[in-house]
Amino acid sequence: MGDGYPDGITETHLRSHRWHRSASPLSFIVLAAIILIGVSGRLGGMPNPSRSATGPAARLTLEAPAIARSGMVFEMRLRIDAARALARPVVAVSPGYWRELTINTMIPAPSDERYGKGGYRFEYAALAAGDTLIIKIDGQINPALVGGTEGHITLLDGETPIVSLPVRMEVRP
Repeated sequence: MGDGYPDGITETHLRSHRWHRSASPLSFIVLAAIILIGVSGRLGGMPNPSRSATGPAARLTLEAPAIARSGMVFEMRLRIDAARALARPVVAVSPGYWRELTINTMIPAPSDERYGKGGYRFEYAALAAGDTLIIKIDGQINPALVGGTEGHITLLDGETPIVSLPVRMEVRP
């Protein structure tokens, strides 16, 4: 050809383009947006918020993820502060809240576990006025769960409801 360029290369290939020799800013913007969304906590992974409800006989406080990701391992802490003696403290969890969650451990273990009257029930040793019981619950979100779960955690003394706490967990992919 005589122009001194390799076969298939022409003068137009050698002219400088606006973004020649650098990455497109679009890829940088997309990457930055993904990082900002992740850091914002909108996808979960932030410290567990604390929610509580108080009744005349006890205060129930839950630290659990409000936003989590599918497949994530999580920890909940349920705290019971007895204002008066509770002869048979029972924690009842509505089935909707633990739908598509795998609960691995509860420490301390309840003295009795059962399903009945519309929920999972866990009975613990008696609490005197002023006593505190902290229950650590470890679980994992099943991949089939999309959107989230919601329900109630209720503290009972035997069969008598003491205080109930509405709960919700959003699950993101």
